[in-house]
This record gives sequence, C-alpha cells and structure tokens, in this order.
Amino acid sequence: MASSQRTIQYTIPGREDFNKLSDEQKTRVGEAFDLFDSNKDGLLSYEEFRFVLRALGFELPKPQTYDLLIRHGQKPANWPLDQECPPVYRLFNLPTVQAIAGTLIRQRDPKEELRRAFRLFDIDGKGMITQDDLRRVSKQVGNNIPDADITAMIEEFDASGKGGVDEDEFLRLMMSKK
Repeated sequence: MASSQRTIQYTIPGREDFNKLSDEQKTRVGEAFDLFDSNKDGLLSYEEFRFVLRALGFELPKPQTYDLLIRHGQKPANWPLDQECPPVYRLFNLPTVQAIAGTLIRQRDPKEELRRAFRLFDIDGKGMITQDDLRRVSKQVGNNIPDADITAMIEEFDASGKGGVDEDEFLRLMMSKK
C-alpha cells in the first residue's frame, strides 16, 4: 500500500535579488535577523521569521509566510534523519532569510513605499505633513530640528500654500531625489 504522507522538500532560494540590494538594505536585513534570533543560534523559528518580515516592512498574510516555511524551512539539526519534520518545527537560517527578504525588497513598488512613509508622518490622516508632524517625528528619532528649519522646509515644499506638504508634493519631492 502506497503511503499518502507528503514529503516536504527543502529548497534553497536564489540569492540574486539579495546580491543586488544596497549595502544599507543588506545591513537592515542582517540587523533584523540578529534582533529576532532570540536564542542567538543563527536560526529563526516561523514566528521569529514573521517578526523579521514585519520589521522590514512586510505584512505578508499567514498563508504566504507558511508557503515560504514549507518551501524553505529546514529541519532542526537534532531532528531524527528517518523522521519527517512537520513545517511548524522548521527553521530559517540567515542566507535563506537574506534571499527571501532580497526578493521581497526588490519586488516593492517605490511609490507605494513612499505613500507608506507619508502615512508615518501624517498619523492623523489629514492628507498633509504639517510643521507639527515634522516636529513630532524629529523628536521621536532624537533629532530636534529647530522650528525655523521646520518652517522653512514646509514653506519650500508646500507648492499651494496650504500649510503642509500633501501626498503628491511629497511623492514628487522624494521621487526627484532618486
């Protein structure tokens, strides 16, 4: 009688996309991995892997991350060779996380990323970044910009004189920097 149990085959994802990332992006991936590798064994559990993806700005649905686990999760080193390892116990090493993150980062839509950044400033959803928003973010990141500089920034980029930088102005400004 043939076994109906499905064998889960681990595959190593390609690293081409990761290799094309900037040094800063590569560092961010490594730092996120180190931060969530709670027992510092060089491996991430499924939950730790999901935290790394969130830290890198990816809110993937569980079915998509579970698929990554099925395809790329490895058996723990102490798992018996003659036994199948259920997906929930599989782990991700740094090269695998780098490869997956590299692919996800390279697939990002730059305009959508900028829209997400805009929303980080415009937390109350008023449709523009005001002096108060800049002041708040400046303090949150520990870089207290003088009020005169904040006023000058808003005035310079507020094309219509409404007292703040709207999303279209923000996108134009940020896309011109690339």
